[in-house]
Amino acid sequence: MEDFRHSPVGEGFFLPAEWESHSCCWVQWPSRADRWRDLLPKAYAEAAEIIRTIAQFEPVKVAVREEDLPQARFACGRIENVRFLTLPMDDSWARDTMPMFVTNGTDKVAGIDWQFNGWGHSVQGFARDAALASGVLSQERIRKFGGDMVLEAGAISVNGHGTLLTTEECLLNEDRNPELHLSEIEERLALYLGARKVIWLGGGLASDNTAGQVSRVAVFAGREHVLVSETLDPMNLDRVTLSDNRAHLELARDANGQNLKVTGVPLPAGGRLDLDGKPMAMNYLDYYVANGAVIMPVYDDSMDDQAAEIVGAAFPDRRMVQVPATVLALGGGGIRRFTQPQPSTGVK
Repeated sequence: MEDFRHSPVGEGFFLPAEWESHSCCWVQWPSRADRWRDLLPKAYAEAAEIIRTIAQFEPVKVAVREEDLPQARFACGRIENVRFLTLPMDDSWARDTMPMFVTNGTDKVAGIDWQFNGWGHSVQGFARDAALASGVLSQERIRKFGGDMVLEAGAISVNGHGTLLTTEECLLNEDRNPELHLSEIEERLALYLGARKVIWLGGGLASDNTAGQVSRVAVFAGREHVLVSETLDPMNLDRVTLSDNRAHLELARDANGQNLKVTGVPLPAGGRLDLDGKPMAMNYLDYYVANGAVIMPVYDDSMDDQAAEIVGAAFPDRRMVQVPATVLALGGGGIRRFTQPQPSTGVK
């Protein structure tokens, strides 16, 4: 591991909050035919609608395999603000396989190339995704820091002022970093991302194939404001975990010693099965905060509008745009997992 002087934080970089100004949004075009099966055309259509929607508010860079470029261009149509880059990749989840972009807050952006092992070896065939972050930074001529542990951006949420959320289920999973103790992981989060306080929650959604990423159960929506997934269904397998997460956050303090405001966001009411016949990890924290808008997933569910109202209230200065995301959820992802923001050089 790099010492402090040569670490991102030692050189003045930090991971900004997701609501800070973006220079662009990165996405990865759906490509894993063995995953999407006969739903691949529908995945194309849903991805294209999300891309077109985000492009109304900020530039979008679409990483796509060379052989899939014609389909991507055709599906997205002729639209300004969208750029296609051909790169080898395995899957569609930019949040976890693209670089984690950091900024010095004034004039520089860099990228962290964390190690990626297919969400704790939960999937087969991830070598191209593991090399994607490095390839993007090289092609875009952005400075690279090599992260010396397994970490996905979906496994954390930050407020941009030194506080980071994560789960023990994910970062302490023996299939990710078995050689590292909690204190060693916290040291890396501090040196690479600027985390002065790590708030550890217990776990994520039981049906989450990422093995407990925090971004589906708790995310910062403001410096001292956290949105949490919740359910009142006594039969829901996640009820105990989500209640415990909320109770922990209500007792926690941020890096500056301040209490957190915690707001519950209901899970979708209708339980559905994914392409493997397993429960889907649908949730409403899988949104994307763009410049001037929040791109919110809808699932044709009775809770769609209530969830959008709650999330919208957390971002009163942004337009709320609801976009269908059921097909992404069937494939194991969501709008948040499909996207990765690149901050502007000067955050606001």
